[in-house]
Amino acid sequence: MTHADKLKEISKVARFVRAAEKEINAIGIAPRKPYKHPFDIVGLATLSKAFSLSNACLKLLRSDHPDEAFALSRSIVECANNLRYMTEKSDTQDKRVRYFVNQHKADKAYWAHYCLELFGGRPEEQEIRDYMQREGITPDTKPAGRHWSGERGFMWDTMTVDHPLDGPVTEKHKKLSYAADYFQTSTFVHCSLPAIDNHAVEEGTPFRVSTASGLHETTQSTLFTVLVYLHGTICYAMYGMNLESPKTAALFQQTLNSMKPYERQYSKIKHSP
Repeated sequence: MTHADKLKEISKVARFVRAAEKEINAIGIAPRKPYKHPFDIVGLATLSKAFSLSNACLKLLRSDHPDEAFALSRSIVECANNLRYMTEKSDTQDKRVRYFVNQHKADKAYWAHYCLELFGGRPEEQEIRDYMQREGITPDTKPAGRHWSGERGFMWDTMTVDHPLDGPVTEKHKKLSYAADYFQTSTFVHCSLPAIDNHAVEEGTPFRVSTASGLHETTQSTLFTVLVYLHGTICYAMYGMNLESPKTAALFQQTLNSMKPYERQYSKIKHSP
């Protein structure tokens, strides 16, 4: 795909992001009291985060940092699936939201442990212990290492489970979505081999710091991820608040249908006869 083609594709998704934001802002959603409706606060904050991440991905793509945008797009997948998990069943929605919010206690316990290690035997130690007592914090690093849901294999289970908003999607499609949209983006988040492959060096060639070579194209993959999972975050957020989805579904489908397909990776690799 040429640079000009990439810019056209980026513009398609950027138009959707702008239109969706304008539509949501026009609704004038007023969050309800959090002690009765905790999802409103978490759902809307997650939605804003998904928009911010989407715009960041688009800026990285325009700046010719497609692999970095691809890695960042995983966070939008996580935004959508956090809300998907919370809204899977109406009778567990509030409980799951509170699991999410209560993770801050695990974070405080984690930092309390290291603050005491750092300031133990110093004047600050008593101040830290007084704070811990007031807040009911017990220093412990283990809870922070667990997922906020308490579930093992959270992303796999959440992306493959049935949800009321799924429509006619098959289990096979869900598994493929996990592989392409979460597993593959995770390799770029963790900078494992696929993430550095576009920076591969040639034997005997003097090394120079390089940007991504484009051997493995990630621009279009990122754009699909931004479009699909921002739309998903919108839908789950509205569903969790018992609101109708904004009138962006038609634009989403129109944008999706207008985008160029993924470029087959193997077609760019030259094989020996």
